[in-house]
Amino acid sequence: MRWTRLGHSTFLITDDAGNRLVTDPVDERSYPDLPQVAADVVTVSHRHHDHCAMERIAGDPVVKESPAPETIAGFSIRGFSTYHDEVKGAKRGANTIFLIEADGQRFVHCGDLGHMPDDETIAAIKGCDVLMLPVGSVYTVDGRTAWAIAKRVAPKTVVPMHYAAPGLTFFLEPVDVFLAAAKADPAPIEIRLD
Repeated sequence: MRWTRLGHSTFLITDDAGNRLVTDPVDERSYPDLPQVAADVVTVSHRHHDHCAMERIAGDPVVKESPAPETIAGFSIRGFSTYHDEVKGAKRGANTIFLIEADGQRFVHCGDLGHMPDDETIAAIKGCDVLMLPVGSVYTVDGRTAWAIAKRVAPKTVVPMHYAAPGLTFFLEPVDVFLAAAKADPAPIEIRLD
């Protein structure tokens, strides 16, 4: 199993059999430099332009938006209904956190999570191998809240996403706030920025 960050909140996860899953494909207007990739499955956490640009994905992938558990192309995928803001979706709507399992590895992609998840969701994703977590504030949780979420989930590795980065065409906070929170209140969690 391997994974690659493609940009923003878009990742490519490839299992040992060569099946390919892409998360939240970002649109060209928001992030022009996304490489062209093919996929068997695409997860979409919500229908905002920077998370559902299917035209950028080659092949004929199955699109997974529902939280209902399914196995698609070798990936076991289960969703958890959350919100894109701290007021139960009143500002920006719903969001789905996806737990993706294959080859004995557990990946959690949080989409545009805008609040601390409830205890039931935390328990279901706790101890995952890789937690892909938005940290850029503005439209999602901020860096300090993101680190508090990471500490509760206690993944082996956390990958900050959805923050100010070269090539992104709209404003988000930089990853520095998240990294400062992690430094001030350390936990045994690897942080990967690549």
